[in-house]
Amino acid sequence: MKKNIEVSVIVGHYGRGSEVYKCLDKLKIIKSKFKSVEFILVDNNDAKLEKNIFKRKYSWVKYIPSPKNLGWGAGRNLGIKHSTGKYIFSIDSDILIDLQSFNNIYDILKKDGKIGMVIPRIKNISGRFTPEATKELTPVRGIFFLSFINKIFPRNYIVKDYLMNGWNRQTSRKVDVGQLGAFMIKKVVYDKIGKFDENLFLYFEENDISKRLKKFGYGIYFDSKSEATHLESKGTPKSSDEIKNVFAHSRYHYFKKHYGIASALLVEIFARFSKNTLIILGIFLLGIFLRFYRLVPNLILNGEMGTDYMNVWNIVHGSRTFLIGPRTSHEWFFISPLSYWIYAILLILGKYNPIVINVFWAIVGSSSILVSYYYLKKLFNEKIALISSFLLAVSPAWIMSTRDSRYNAPAGIIFFPYLWYLFKSIKDRGRSLGILGFILGISMSFFPSPLLLIPAMVVCFIYYKIRPKLKYVFHFILGFLIPNITFIIYEMTNRFTITLQLLAWIPYRVIGFFGLYPKNNVNSKVISQNVYSIYQFFKDSFVPDSYIVSIGLFALMVVGLLVWVSKALRDRNKEMSFILLFINLVVVYLGLFIHGDPPEHYFLAIFPIPLILLAFLIIKTFKDKFIVTTLTILIGGLCLWSLISSNWFYQGMPRSEYIQTAPPYSVQLSVVGKIIKDSEGSVFSISRIGVNDKFENEFANNYIYLLTIRGAKIKSDAGIGYTIVEERNSGKIPAGSKIWADGGVWIYKSIE
Repeated sequence: MKKNIEVSVIVGHYGRGSEVYKCLDKLKIIKSKFKSVEFILVDNNDAKLEKNIFKRKYSWVKYIPSPKNLGWGAGRNLGIKHSTGKYIFSIDSDILIDLQSFNNIYDILKKDGKIGMVIPRIKNISGRFTPEATKELTPVRGIFFLSFINKIFPRNYIVKDYLMNGWNRQTSRKVDVGQLGAFMIKKVVYDKIGKFDENLFLYFEENDISKRLKKFGYGIYFDSKSEATHLESKGTPKSSDEIKNVFAHSRYHYFKKHYGIASALLVEIFARFSKNTLIILGIFLLGIFLRFYRLVPNLILNGEMGTDYMNVWNIVHGSRTFLIGPRTSHEWFFISPLSYWIYAILLILGKYNPIVINVFWAIVGSSSILVSYYYLKKLFNEKIALISSFLLAVSPAWIMSTRDSRYNAPAGIIFFPYLWYLFKSIKDRGRSLGILGFILGISMSFFPSPLLLIPAMVVCFIYYKIRPKLKYVFHFILGFLIPNITFIIYEMTNRFTITLQLLAWIPYRVIGFFGLYPKNNVNSKVISQNVYSIYQFFKDSFVPDSYIVSIGLFALMVVGLLVWVSKALRDRNKEMSFILLFINLVVVYLGLFIHGDPPEHYFLAIFPIPLILLAFLIIKTFKDKFIVTTLTILIGGLCLWSLISSNWFYQGMPRSEYIQTAPPYSVQLSVVGKIIKDSEGSVFSISRIGVNDKFENEFANNYIYLLTIRGAKIKSDAGIGYTIVEERNSGKIPAGSKIWADGGVWIYKSIE
């Protein structure tokens, strides 16, 4: 005949010490005296107990190994699923309870139908106080107890009231909330309130269960005569980033579940505001200042940007297809139109004023600081995330990319989510490949060089010996194609002209590089140019105007990279994020190397790597906080010095001549205003003398766009012609006579 079980004891095990055996040895005494009881141990550890040894010594315990660490609630639910008792006594494996206390709890729960749960007084062996019984955790109490307010004012009334500091726990009473290290609950009550919430992996379970007990009319009783001892296992480190994330997730879930999303978000705002929050906020404000300072008067608008704006103008006015976007440096190679769609919306809303584009990219560029912090904190740790974000905020290369306001800028920012979802895809053996493909598809919509991230991704999968299922590969392809669907439609209607040329061009570059075709052959000049290009990429990220500092910093980073690569390869899983970073750097650079003398913007595919790498090396090399802080500030100071001393957009006065960049926007407006006034509504042509005037329309499309949106009539063969001179010493002689000069620019007018 089957024995009727009165109490099922569920032991939840997660820890690294021998506490679990001490717990079971104590429970064995209860077994010998309390006859109608069963014992179930749920092994939630990743490293399981030795089953044979366990069963030999504790044969009276039903051993249930979980498939993985399920978390507190799911682990208890698994144990209770295998139980048969009328009452459930749950205890953590690092807590001890004696027979008398166990009997007290059982008697109280059995006699009082209004009590749903009974908890004992718990004593920590370290003497550390734990609020084992508290009042209900409301949003207001959460704001004061879980945020910086509690650190600054630890004795404030709301926290003292929440923790019930006026009660010494030496008397028994009903309480709003009780700890769940050891407790007894009626099985019927457990079933009625809906088990333990498995979305709460760890923390806030006691607050959640107390709310649900109260909802169904049950109370929680704190029995001061019953005592348990907490051995404080070291299985759960309190300060790790992973645990902090778990705590934050549970906190948000609890408040959202019981008080709504608005209250949950309000608590999060206060709870997440810490010293590091203040630091990242300061970094973010610094980055905003460096990207917005004198943005409008010194706004960059060059001929290439003018070409893009004219293309968008033509799309809006129906004279250009919206299915493809900008043309790359190869005349036959166009990319997807996502950037042009964004431009069209912004320009229409801004009445075609190009300032809206620059402001938009300044906002995007500023947000990259927060994007960097968010993803690098997940991939590495908070220190590396903070340093990388600071370097990004002051990096001359990143600020120039923002100030240039080109459509390709997002390609560098998208590298952060790309690296994270590459990490996730390897961890989950390909399940995240669909998202990864979508991210790469988006990146390719802004610039083609992220195409090199695909072979880098493949190498990462090979290195970690991951063979994703075919359906996950299909998800990747589908995700990649979705952002490029209009480009695919265009290609289908044009017999895949661009795709076929690209497929022919790639092997042409590779075959030529290795000398199998008489073009693009590798030689000493190409090798030196390629080696210099990677140095230039790192140099411009930090101190572009000091070769001595740049060479020294680059050399130290190369040495540090080699040292840490050799260390990381010994344990490929411990430093997975770093290894993925290294593989992407090597594979993409090899691709650019084969291309031959790549321009700097080709490095957008791996744009953040120098910053991340330097932050990683600083944290891994130096353990002293003062040295880390000083070194970071020193490098950041050099970045700022190089940035402010050499970049004209921080200067108040226009230059006398423009031999490298276009004049500031304010000067261009003066030029356009003078031409419109002088032309008096006549048809005229525009030409230009200055940097890059070998390109289409003498690289004057910025002026053509500004004139077009103001209603000017421009025709290439008009009888009246205006020549804009930005570089006097170019050797080219403008036609006609000078009619205006200011801000380093001259206008010449000719009449046929």
